[in-house]
Amino acid sequence: MENLNNILIVGSHFDDAELGVGGAAARLAEQGKNVYKLTLTDNETHSERLKLKIDYESSKSQSAQACNILGVKEIDFAPVKCSRLRYDKEIMQRVEAIIFERHIDTVFMHFMDDSNQDHVEASRICKTAARHCQNLLAYQSNLYVTTIAFHPTFYVDISGYIGKKEAALARYQGHHNRFDRLFETTLMRNRTWGYSQKVEYAEAFQVIKLLY
Repeated sequence: MENLNNILIVGSHFDDAELGVGGAAARLAEQGKNVYKLTLTDNETHSERLKLKIDYESSKSQSAQACNILGVKEIDFAPVKCSRLRYDKEIMQRVEAIIFERHIDTVFMHFMDDSNQDHVEASRICKTAARHCQNLLAYQSNLYVTTIAFHPTFYVDISGYIGKKEAALARYQGHHNRFDRLFETTLMRNRTWGYSQKVEYAEAFQVIKLLY
């Protein structure tokens, strides 16, 4: 991971980065790398069917606390309404400008075949905005069943950082922890990925491109 120096984690919602890349972010930050987090929507979610109610201000505050735990620098971004994110030239160019301004060499983006609409659109935006970056990796923040499965090909040992990841996720209160199981299930999956790689905990990614 020597050539990962200026890293941007792009998520649709405030907790996506912590769910998918929290451990790797903490590890890279501790190594002295510049790790940035960018959230594209306001995270406002009000659903009677799913019994979800999440507001922007508390999400933003909790995100700041989580970033502080991980050692990540959060980028202020005028967000799009949650569930209304679409690939748009203006939004793509705003993300692209951030990449150039901060000399980003590595972008972590949403899995392209996700089932969440915001995740899919965010991945489309990143795929274009980060086209000049040396490293582009996809993560899965939620355990959706998809027609094209998430098959990781790159693993990061986060055994020494699982505590920071868990603490960062714990900053998010209420319905962020979907069905009171999302965070626990995520950590269990990190343990499963770790088992497959003969370490205690790991995060997994699909490589779109990676320069070594």
